[in-house]
Amino acid sequence: MDISITWNCSISMSIEAFQSVSVPLSLVSMLMDIVFVFCMVFPQQGQPRMKQPLNLLVGSLVGCNTALHVCTLLFVVSDFIYSPSNVNSVIFYDVAAEVLLFTMRTSVTSSLWLTVFYYCQIVPAQRSFFIWLKKNIRLFIYAALVLDKFFFLFAFIVYIWHYIEIDLSKPKTFALSYAVNINFWLRLVYFLLSLCVMLTSSCATVLYLRRHMKNMEESSRSSPHLHSQMRVTITGIVQTLLYFLCSVWLIISDSAFELTNSYFDADHYVLCTVISLYSFGTNINLGVGQSIFRERIVLVCQKVCEIVHALLH
Repeated sequence: MDISITWNCSISMSIEAFQSVSVPLSLVSMLMDIVFVFCMVFPQQGQPRMKQPLNLLVGSLVGCNTALHVCTLLFVVSDFIYSPSNVNSVIFYDVAAEVLLFTMRTSVTSSLWLTVFYYCQIVPAQRSFFIWLKKNIRLFIYAALVLDKFFFLFAFIVYIWHYIEIDLSKPKTFALSYAVNINFWLRLVYFLLSLCVMLTSSCATVLYLRRHMKNMEESSRSSPHLHSQMRVTITGIVQTLLYFLCSVWLIISDSAFELTNSYFDADHYVLCTVISLYSFGTNINLGVGQSIFRERIVLVCQKVCEIVHALLH
């Protein structure tokens, strides 16, 4: 993969490397998203439908991932019409990148609240705040998702405003500079708080399940439900790691711009590749962690193997 770093705080990636990684990942992930949507709309016979707010959180993740990969493919197409001398082309290119970022951030918030939801469902509440949270988890998640969307919509508007003024060669106004700075620090604080919440929720759930499993072993009992809880908790930890790696990259990119007033990843190829990898990993996590997806995929694979075996023999 042709990636080069220069001393003026910038990084570049060849268009061939970008396309060879992002396009296959996007196509495979979109196919997985179609399967996930089918499983949610037409659940397997005898399998209960997801209840709220789990249905909303998983549906939001699937929808955001689909939008991410559609945006990635459109971003690839935009390369063929991109012209540095054409202002409209440059603005479209920058707007496409910001739409991709907005969709990725909303996907991340769904992962965050999914981790909190499983914590509330698995770990018994002991303190008054957690008792209240567990009783009002549906309302809390609905409100959190709405507030998240407004928060990231503010970032989207600020950066669209920023790109348009730069592309039109207008001097940066004080209001724009102030808005960009405020947005940067707000997102940095949000990233740190989200990371702490995800890590704390996942680790607390793992510790509780570990103690519970030891008690089950001592009493010579077993519980398939317990193993399912452990599975979704482990996938939650993996999702936290994916969130950390993707968000750190975005913070580095934003910090480089704040410090040097230059683009860290001017053509956005590295950014799109990182987001594609994050979204693909999220889809794998969903397939492993959610029984409604995992059981249907296993069943389909078994039927395909039977058909192949019958054709060969």
